[in-house]
Amino acid sequence: MIARRVLAACAALLLPAAARAQWSVEAAAGRAVHDPVAARVATTSASLGVAYDRGPAGWGYLSGGAPLQGGGPGWGAGGVGGWIGMGGGALRLGLASAGHGYAYGTAGPNPSGSGGTLEVAPTLVFRRGIVSAEVSSGFSGAVDAIGDSTDTRGFHDTAARLAVALADGLTVGGDARWLRGEGGDWPYAGGSAELRQPWGAAWAYAGAWLDEDRPEPAAAYGVGVRVRVVHRTDVQATVRQEPFEPLYWNAPRRTWALSLRRTLGGAPPRAPAAVRLPDLAGGWATFRLPMSGHAQAPAVIGDFSGWRPVAMTPEGRDWVARVRVQPGAHHYAFRLADGRIVLPPGIPSVDDGFGGRTGVLVVP
Repeated sequence: MIARRVLAACAALLLPAAARAQWSVEAAAGRAVHDPVAARVATTSASLGVAYDRGPAGWGYLSGGAPLQGGGPGWGAGGVGGWIGMGGGALRLGLASAGHGYAYGTAGPNPSGSGGTLEVAPTLVFRRGIVSAEVSSGFSGAVDAIGDSTDTRGFHDTAARLAVALADGLTVGGDARWLRGEGGDWPYAGGSAELRQPWGAAWAYAGAWLDEDRPEPAAAYGVGVRVRVVHRTDVQATVRQEPFEPLYWNAPRRTWALSLRRTLGGAPPRAPAAVRLPDLAGGWATFRLPMSGHAQAPAVIGDFSGWRPVAMTPEGRDWVARVRVQPGAHHYAFRLADGRIVLPPGIPSVDDGFGGRTGVLVVP
């Protein structure tokens, strides 16, 4: 629902497409396992699923669940999505799409059901330093079949997001959304915050549908935390208040979920084997790291940004960041996606006074 769109926006803006795919298996319990299913299956259930993830570039999942209380339905769900883009540097244009399908049923007298959703949206993304912005406008639709009844809904879906990296690992953002279709216009506004650290991540969001005539409660909010317990194994917990959502046409409800996820194969991020010294031109410094050394985007930190991370974006086979620099000597390093601070071999460096080293960049 709202939470899915908020967290997807965070990923699209702050975690550019990964260089390698990751597979994972997840065991979960709760009342909010997958949004399309949770809109129709209100009982607490346990589930097991497998997922494929290359960040916004491409993802997919397949999952099934069974009730943890008597009389509830069993269900299955799957989804795929991704981003196809063009351009480089600060401004990129692309097409974001996502599709979900589900089915549920019981052995009792209650009817079985099935359905799906589809979202397709041309999207413009801007990134410069600590600021990221995204604007999209496209189609969102859903179909539900319960017994002999079928309901289809379609909306013109416009969304915007602005995100700012305030400190190391901390990002805050504002969200706006406007749906036009069945039932009229549906405006939404909200905000979110996310903290990413080596131990995991934590996030929170809040917002509301702004039309006074819409079903109560109109507010949406939620919190979540993900903790790395051992290498490639995470525990995640979320609690959410879900209002009526036009796309799903669901009843408002309180949901929760607890999951254990294990990433399969692969090696942990490592420092790159080769590095180029920053290029200087016209008051800008261009930093590059080879994508072969990282599955997720690193960032540049330095005195030129107040030591706040500057996200690196993919260009060819490199992660790239361009930063405005003044004449003089500057100190910098690279922050990996897992929170580690590294300085690749071969970069001119000095002692940072805290037992480590920082790179030195001299701007004429």
